[in-house]
Formats: sequence, structure tokens, C-alpha cells
Amino acid sequence: MKTFLILVSLFFSVFSLQVWAAPQKSDQLIIVLPADVKADYESYIAGRNPLTMTSYVGNGARRDVVEVVLVQQALKFGGIDTPVRFITADSHARIIKQVLAGRAVLAGNSIWLDLLTSSEELLYVSEPIIENGQFEAGLYTIESNKTALKAKGMDEVRSLIAVSSKAWIIDWQTLNAMKMRKLINTVKWSSMVKMVNIGRADFLLAPFQPTPDMSFDPEGVKLIPIPNLKIGLQGSRHFAISKRHPQGKAVAEALDRGIAIMKEKGLVKQAYEDSGFFNTKVKDWQKLL
Repeated sequence: MKTFLILVSLFFSVFSLQVWAAPQKSDQLIIVLPADVKADYESYIAGRNPLTMTSYVGNGARRDVVEVVLVQQALKFGGIDTPVRFITADSHARIIKQVLAGRAVLAGNSIWLDLLTSSEELLYVSEPIIENGQFEAGLYTIESNKTALKAKGMDEVRSLIAVSSKAWIIDWQTLNAMKMRKLINTVKWSSMVKMVNIGRADFLLAPFQPTPDMSFDPEGVKLIPIPNLKIGLQGSRHFAISKRHPQGKAVAEALDRGIAIMKEKGLVKQAYEDSGFFNTKVKDWQKLL
């Protein structure tokens, strides 16, 4: 009997140790992304290790896709090597809600500072990954929209129909400042692309792309920029980190350290150039705002 009790005691001791040592979900950093960015990131990464990349070219490279690499690298440079797990949300507002609630430790894409300042009691805001004055966007339309593609200046652009989202405050404010004839509001990026594709809107704003003609194919629709025109969006962009998440403070501190190191190494600039976001092809294009 005594031997049996000893064996039972040992069994529960080992079992307790196994339970204590088993990997928990808290051992992962949960990062929230738009669903389309997650899908494109998985195609873009193509088996590469995001932590060791120094060239950021690849199928589907664009600003928000390479930012998923940048945020992981910044954490690593900043001293955090905890594995990450991506979850998705289908709108900007829902992404922010996931971070505010602490269900995700951070958002994997940068966000305009103006959108974060009202929630500073619940969010840590990283150092800027995109600094003020660096963000330029194209006016993207479909190849068959000859009227849009012929626009040469502000007056002709104003006569077109633009689509954006009021939740994208900087984009919305910029288009309003242009005094557009008509500006359509919709929540989802996919809806914006669809409206341009079916002709309900003439163009949407998007970062320039690394392809030879700067085109890209969101939702299977080929979009190209109206030539020789661009818009400067004012403000800096940052990563939002949850103050409610138990790892939030450590992640915020690591991100700031990592971003500084990566800027010094030229990796942030390299990533944005490789993605077409910092695009020398549009250096001499007319800036409407």
C-alpha cells in the first residue's frame, strides 16, 4: 500500500510539472492584421524567415505587407523573441478594438498618430515608423477608366468620384480638402476596390507599388495610378500596443528600441523602398496637396 501511495504521489508530481511546463497561448504574442494583409503576407513571405530578411522584395510586396515583417524584426532587435500568432479583423475599427481590449498585444500595421491620441490611456504608441512628410499616395483607378487616367491637375481630379472611409481620418480629411465633386464613404477596403471596378467611383488612394507600372491587384482587380499625380498625406504613423495586455509595456519598449536600431541600419528605408512605398519613379510627379 505504501509503495502504491508513493507511485501515485510521483505520478501527480510529474503530471503537475508537465502541466506547468506546457506551452501556453500566453507564450505567444498575438498581433492583429486585416485579413487581406495576412493572406498577402503569407504569399509574400514564401517560406523565408522574416527575422533574417534584409531584402524585402517579393510577390505581393507593399507597404502594409512589409510592415508585418518590420514589426517582427523590431521586436527581435528590441530584445523580444517570443513567437507571434496573427489574428485578423475586417476593419480598422475592429483592429483597434482588439488592441484596446487586450485580445491582441498590438496591431501589425502602422496607424496615423491622430487616430491614436484619443486612446492614449489604453494604448502605448511606438516611435514613428513613418515620419511626418514621408507618406505619398497615388490616385488608383482601372485601366478602362480613360477619363480618370486623362486627369492632369486638381480641377480635373475634383470632377471625378473618389471612394474612401471616414474611419481613415487622414485620407478622408485630405480628400475633403481637395473639394471633390463626390466622395463616397465605405468601411471595407474590398468595397472600395469593387466600387472602382464597377465604375461607381473613379479612384481610391493607395501607396505606390514596386511593380514596373506601379499597378497592383487587390481583390483580383488591377489598379494603376493616374500618371504624374500624387498626394502627400500629412502626419506620422506608429504601431499601437495594448496597455491592457500583460506584455504590452515590454512590447512597447522593445519596439521603440528595435525601430531605432533598424532606422540606423537603414532597414526601414530599405523595406519601404523595396515595397514601392518610397518610390523614386514619382519623385517629379505633381503633388496635388
